[in-house]
Amino acid sequence: MEIIPKKFSIEDIPERVNWINDPKISNHMYFELPATVEKTLLWYNGNIGNKKRVDFSFFDSNGEILAMGGYTNIDNIHKNAEFYVMVNPTKHRKGIGKNVSKWLYNYAFSILKLNKIFLFTNDDNIAASKIYLDLGFVLEGVLREHKWKNGRFIDRKVYGLLRSEWNNINWKEEIKNEF
Repeated sequence: MEIIPKKFSIEDIPERVNWINDPKISNHMYFELPATVEKTLLWYNGNIGNKKRVDFSFFDSNGEILAMGGYTNIDNIHKNAEFYVMVNPTKHRKGIGKNVSKWLYNYAFSILKLNKIFLFTNDDNIAASKIYLDLGFVLEGVLREHKWKNGRFIDRKVYGLLRSEWNNINWKEEIKNEF
């Protein structure tokens, strides 16, 4: 399946709000709920010109939005950033997350020139953990009872992928466009 990346835009806000409010997304990520268009517009406007993050939306050839993702906490001194991705809740288990993630990893090392990308995921998010391990990430540790979610403390897993590891991956692809 072809994915078409575009910088996240104001037009994507209503879809982002719908996804954040969907339990398939909100059960695994940390947002202030319920999400609203107004709050998300404030977030969007507050991030214009923010050099510490980059956000994308991913579309199919028919213009349907498939996923959103990017990097936060981009650190140009230490050359690392935190990865995130969310897939359209109606499109889970179709390989979209894996394809979008590959593109974003290639972007991080090709365009952002990072040395490391890292992510956090809930201990019970088995599907996400499998994707990260399949794509070369290394489990760096577990933050025990690190977040309060759904009435209990949950563990968070920390994964990382180094440039040297990415250089040896068979799906590695240099991205030329800055966007």
